[in-house]
Amino acid sequence: MTGHFLRKANKKQKRAVVAVQVAVFSVVLVGMAALTIDVGAMYNAKADLQRTADAAALAAAAQLSEYTDGPPIDSATEVALQYVQNNPVLGQTVTLNVETDIVFGRADFIEGEYTFTPDSVMPDAVRVRVRKTIDSPNDSLSLYFGKVFGITNTELWAESVAVMMPRDIAVVADLSGSHNDDSELRQYKSTEVNVHEVWGAFPGGVGDIDSSWGPEEDLPADWIEEDGSIPQAAGPAWGYMRELGYGTLDWEPGGLHDPDYDPTADDGLIRLPYNQDWSDAELEAHLSDQGYSANEIDAIMSDSYDSDGAYQYRVAVALGLAFWNSGKSGGLWESRGVDPSDTGNGNSWIGSSELDWIEPVFSKSISTSKSIWLDYINNYVKSSSTTMYQANHSFRYRFGVKTFTNYLMDRRPSHSQTPELAESHTQPMQAVKDAVEFMVGFVDELDTDDQLSLEIYGRTAHHEVDLTQNYAEVSNRLNEMQAGHYDTWTNVGGGLERAIEELESDRARALSRKMIILLTDGVANTDEHGNWDEDGAVDYALAQAQIAADNGVRIFAVSVGVTADQSLMQQIAELGHGEHFHAEGSIAQYSAELADIFQRLGSRRPVELIR
Repeated sequence: MTGHFLRKANKKQKRAVVAVQVAVFSVVLVGMAALTIDVGAMYNAKADLQRTADAAALAAAAQLSEYTDGPPIDSATEVALQYVQNNPVLGQTVTLNVETDIVFGRADFIEGEYTFTPDSVMPDAVRVRVRKTIDSPNDSLSLYFGKVFGITNTELWAESVAVMMPRDIAVVADLSGSHNDDSELRQYKSTEVNVHEVWGAFPGGVGDIDSSWGPEEDLPADWIEEDGSIPQAAGPAWGYMRELGYGTLDWEPGGLHDPDYDPTADDGLIRLPYNQDWSDAELEAHLSDQGYSANEIDAIMSDSYDSDGAYQYRVAVALGLAFWNSGKSGGLWESRGVDPSDTGNGNSWIGSSELDWIEPVFSKSISTSKSIWLDYINNYVKSSSTTMYQANHSFRYRFGVKTFTNYLMDRRPSHSQTPELAESHTQPMQAVKDAVEFMVGFVDELDTDDQLSLEIYGRTAHHEVDLTQNYAEVSNRLNEMQAGHYDTWTNVGGGLERAIEELESDRARALSRKMIILLTDGVANTDEHGNWDEDGAVDYALAQAQIAADNGVRIFAVSVGVTADQSLMQQIAELGHGEHFHAEGSIAQYSAELADIFQRLGSRRPVELIR
């Protein structure tokens, strides 16, 4: 009995102990479950807070270079609020205290790490804090089971700092000969050719008004100074070629544009056809005023010896580019005091040895100027194969400052031939210069530690300006250059190759983001060997774009005008993980579009989290 009783007692005791243990462990398990759930909620909330802060900081920093929609701090603040509100924390919408949770400043890389200093003047970084705290707009985080232990809530927050990264930017400019096209007469039917502005920018303006200009009231008002003179707005005169001419092609500040323009009605042009006698009373009166005798004038106006080579020389005499020492009795040579041994034999044939060339082309020597004038006469105005002739056949045999200015842009565009074109407003070259200068000023104003270089290409590609923070070096150098500066073809691949070389040079910075801005107004036509090969040129350009992309360089491509190869530029931009922009229309239209494009390019700033 006793043993049986003891065994029953032990069983009861064991059951009691297990009950106590179960009770104790149940409390522990409940506590652990509560802790697990609340800690999980805190962990998820912290992750959501950090994700939201990261997104808001990056989006806000990206707005700091956007000036198109007003003050960038205002737009950055608005964007930060939007991103926070669009990224809930534990499924609940949160917001920011604008005064304390969004702070703008400057980031500096010092001794291997970034520092952040609050500064609202031209900031390049933003710090965003997203909080669930008692003093925040979102209140603290409520706990589910912590109340069991007397803990009802907890405070959590996350902080992110995003900065606009410095860029090394290679500006790659197309300086092929086609960058004069929109100022040339070939385009007068489709755009406002500004040949007047080009001529007016040439050195050696005609100065005071004289009878060749007609009544003062017929001149544009902005030409006239208080003393009655015409400053550089009127370009140089060469002999009988003294005025641009109006006719049906009226000059306006925006340029020249008249699809119905008729060169035969242009009073600035004189027609001097080959193998034809000339009949022009004004020309005869001008020659008489020069001092030529009636016999000399008859010879100059006659085509008798054109086929014997006299044409080019009688044109030069008629235009006042050279004096004719005819040897005829009573001729101009006598009043000029020319030694008879230096004159012709008195016949009516006008030969090279009988001329004294008197009109230099800008600062060139007389001998060089003579070659230019003869090329202009024989191979340009007389020719039926020029772009000017193709635009309108009536330009043939018509001489004047309009066609000579056109000749310089079309046939002598390079800096070695006509450096004066660098100072003139040829288009689209001037629009590109203005756009680059605009971007340079914009980047300088942003003060975000960028570097710029300048690469140019025609048939050959050249590195012009090292990566520098003296941004004016880039715009100043480009302003000194001109269409066809070195040569006239279009080597897009070579321009990209020069840019890649500079962005991989010792001047490039390890922390900077690399970027190419590629411009063109034409079609790639030069391969890697410098040969004319349109298919090879495209392959070369695309291969260089791929090399740039492989090296982490983004390419933004800008094309100008209807003749630009937009398809190639789009492909290059896609390979370079960038973007393609295009501008066309009238000079005024694409100039405005380019300014807008380059402002956007100046603000295309990569942003990264530094904290």
